[in-house]
Amino acid sequence: MEGTRICEPLGAGLPGALPAVVAAMLEPHFYPHRPRDVELVQTHISWVFLAGEYVYKVKKPVRFVFVDASTLEARRRLCLEEVRLNQPLAPEIYLGVAAIVAPDGRFALGGATGEMPTDAVEYAVVMRRLPGERMLDRLLNEGAVSVEQIEVIARHLGQFYRSASREAASRYGCAAAVAQMVMGNLAECERFEGYTLNRAQMKGLIRYARGFLDQHWQLLNRRAHEGRVIEGHGDLRCEHICLMGGRIVIFDCVEFSERLRYGDAACDVAFLAMDLERLGAPHLAGPLCATYAGITDDADFTRVLPFYESYRAVVRAKVESLRSLDSQVPRAERDRARALATRYFAMACGYAGCYDGRPVVIVVCGAAGTGKSTFARTLGNRMGLEVLNSDDVRKRMIGASPTTPLKAPYGGGIYSQEFTQRTYDALILGAQQRIEIGAGVILDATFRHPGERRRVLEAAVRTGACALFVECRADESEVMRRLSERSRRPGSVSDADAAVYLRQVADFVPLDEIAPECRIVADTTRGNDAAVLAVERQLGRLCASKPLHEAIAYDEQHSGCHSL
Repeated sequence: MEGTRICEPLGAGLPGALPAVVAAMLEPHFYPHRPRDVELVQTHISWVFLAGEYVYKVKKPVRFVFVDASTLEARRRLCLEEVRLNQPLAPEIYLGVAAIVAPDGRFALGGATGEMPTDAVEYAVVMRRLPGERMLDRLLNEGAVSVEQIEVIARHLGQFYRSASREAASRYGCAAAVAQMVMGNLAECERFEGYTLNRAQMKGLIRYARGFLDQHWQLLNRRAHEGRVIEGHGDLRCEHICLMGGRIVIFDCVEFSERLRYGDAACDVAFLAMDLERLGAPHLAGPLCATYAGITDDADFTRVLPFYESYRAVVRAKVESLRSLDSQVPRAERDRARALATRYFAMACGYAGCYDGRPVVIVVCGAAGTGKSTFARTLGNRMGLEVLNSDDVRKRMIGASPTTPLKAPYGGGIYSQEFTQRTYDALILGAQQRIEIGAGVILDATFRHPGERRRVLEAAVRTGACALFVECRADESEVMRRLSERSRRPGSVSDADAAVYLRQVADFVPLDEIAPECRIVADTTRGNDAAVLAVERQLGRLCASKPLHEAIAYDEQHSGCHSL
């Protein structure tokens, strides 16, 4: 025997006889199959013993707002519920519940049970152990997850949700219930102000949540009525997904709260998308969401996605904040939990489109072929922001599909100065509506002239938003290659060709009237990753610096050198 390997040593002062039970379960000879060693992993509500080919999970005797496991009977019920709920997604993994007894003063495993034996001192969920190296979070860290695998996961979830219970959908999925859940969760996080988030972030998250709920109340009720609200997983993170060859095993469904399990299926998927981004894989979050929305025919998925991503990030921030304050957890783990909670709160603000409590409007501009639409989509997926595209808006205004080719002479047809003005009116109105509810937005358009850009700055000042202009550029040879490839590819939203690019470059007025801290250049010639990081850093600096009205003053000082 190699003995016991403790991943997270226990602290002192645990209540009742539980420390003795835990000590007994750390010994390999406690288990009938005699594992070589035992590893202990702690969560905020459980002790998890990794014992060879099996896993035993014991509930902690804790009481939080969201769970009460303070009595032995409550812990027994939680164990039985965990097995029941996880059977649909992982039937071969969850083996049952075992009683822990001590008939002669020595702790031992009893048999599987549905009742509470008079001599039981604790209960454990018994599971088969999954290969740690095949967990999604580990595979992501190794760069070993493909888009195809993520799409398979999306389809697997779609099948699960189709057969999931909807019995309590109206109770947990109506707008009033969602509002109570989201706002209640934020209220519980107010205690962490000055610890894992600041006051401005707290205010920004509250403003965004209230604004979204007010604007989308009927949409949330309709989604519940249409069957989008189901009894889902509730804790759909990468560490709870195992890829074993052609099999996908999803485990550790939330057992302690029907309210946390029940919700819009988009909320479950948002949790996984958020976790993919946290683990450095935003390029996989997009395919996950697109595949899921496509196979479920969910036209409103993208409208609710950032809202639920922000909510899920706040939930994780709360959990990690609580963990960081748990005296039973070692100091190093508490410090890591606090840092992670801080990151989750920052992510929540990003999905809400607010930095340090302020919503953001990002203008992605530049000539055709410079990659601005691709960059805008990449940035939107990364930050959870909606993208308003001028080509899309322009064509919808005349009732055409965005992918319908509508070639016209430069400056003619729907690309005339008058129609372009109407298009920008619609873009800026859409941005203002989103900013007013505390949400961020990305505007994807050429924005060739200072007058067009000034209107965005003025709208941002009126609503207290933080505005950043991102000018996309690329080597001309790369632009020509892209435009040539686009012309041969059906379904493009843009009608621009090489001739349009050259005219736009000639007409484009430099962004000199924009204050330096409110603008950035993104070279997309060799990809977007570096530019996305630069935008995020600049936003952080910008939103923490001077008020936006000073950028307007800068514009007024410099606007005389340009004419429309």
